[in-house]
Amino acid sequence: MSMPKIPLKLLDPEGGWVNAPVHVSELDGQPILLHFWSMNCRDCAAQFAEVKHWIDEYGPRGLRIIGVDVTNSDEELSNTNAVEAFARQHELSCPIAVDDGSMAKVYRVTKHPSFLLFNADGWLRHHLSGPDAMPKVRSLLAGLMQTGASAEASPAP
Repeated sequence: MSMPKIPLKLLDPEGGWVNAPVHVSELDGQPILLHFWSMNCRDCAAQFAEVKHWIDEYGPRGLRIIGVDVTNSDEELSNTNAVEAFARQHELSCPIAVDDGSMAKVYRVTKHPSFLLFNADGWLRHHLSGPDAMPKVRSLLAGLMQTGASAEASPAP
């Protein structure tokens, strides 16, 4: 069974955002990488330099990278100052949604970091998790951006 298209309603522009909220209309026709992480995840922090590189390299070419900070902290959900400071420390300029776990649940994200790559038509093509996911994500992004943003238009099996 294929995963549904990205449920953009979960990306609530009125909710907790760092850097800038994302609106559904901004994502039409663009490949999207959702990067799920947590501030207390050492493996996540170790990978932020490469994620920043992807933002700089692939962002101008059409890839939208959206960070998703998964938290159980009511303080973090209501006050994004800690997430903002964390993003500045790691030089993350992409939009970051502060998730109470509902978005992670929809995508069955159980490990951090997790990377979900959607094609330009909004279909989930790849879900990779854990500290060993980076080489595969790197390869997928290079291939996607080399073949064009609309590659693999059909839903995942």
